[in-house]
Amino acid sequence: MLMIGLGQAGKSIANLFKPHTKNYKIIILDEGEGLETKESVEEYDQIDFKFRQRGLKSHDEAILFVCGSGKVAGASLRVLEALKDFGTSVYYVVPDLEFCSREEKLRHKVHFGVIQEYARSGMIDEIVILDNKSLMRIAGAGTTLKYFEKVNYLIYSTIQNLMYCRHTNPDFGKIHEKKDISRISTIGFGKFDEEEKLMFPLDNITETCYIINIEEEDLDNDPQVIPNCQALVRENKEKGRDTSFAIWRSSEENHFYSLHYTHYVQEVTK
Repeated sequence: MLMIGLGQAGKSIANLFKPHTKNYKIIILDEGEGLETKESVEEYDQIDFKFRQRGLKSHDEAILFVCGSGKVAGASLRVLEALKDFGTSVYYVVPDLEFCSREEKLRHKVHFGVIQEYARSGMIDEIVILDNKSLMRIAGAGTTLKYFEKVNYLIYSTIQNLMYCRHTNPDFGKIHEKKDISRISTIGFGKFDEEEKLMFPLDNITETCYIINIEEEDLDNDPQVIPNCQALVRENKEKGRDTSFAIWRSSEENHFYSLHYTHYVQEVTK
């Protein structure tokens, strides 16, 4: 799988996957780093982009990490065009709009809308939306010079966990097969005794899958594991969502990730 970091935020996330080069090929694209330096977002949108790295043909899937408020994000569509032969997911990080300039807000609005339409039309497999404010509430902020470090690590560790479960048979249940039109999504995280936290406040959720990690001792001895999982599913079904769950054994404290899907375009107004 290709892991492509576009811009400062994107490359900070993609670089965390470098210890796993047996599974991923890491590609960094930023000003003067895989991309020529341009003066404006419009110029980045007009670049003639092609991947020049070797070994791409041995991969058939790609993830693009990008935050749409930066100038370099203007190259997003050119990069996605170069990925047309790959099954591509975009992990789009919504900036904290409260502290964005007018120009940054405008860039985000354009990129966010266009990439969602790319997903809806099937030009990419999906867009996974992650909101910086929501991520901060889950992971907390780092120190001044490493303010986004915890957030980036949360994104990295979440994807690593989901990739493991995707390629490993569950101990109970099965991974939800979403409808083809459900290409706009986000991820949640929670524990059975805590409220689930979404990484973006996705509107009009139509489908949900719970990826549940349970300590091995509890798998063998706790009769409440299945009822607790069923309660999560029941709550979503009552909201009209097509919902399922699957369980994997874990060496960590019991927790779950949730994959929430919709086909409705999302808006961010604040």
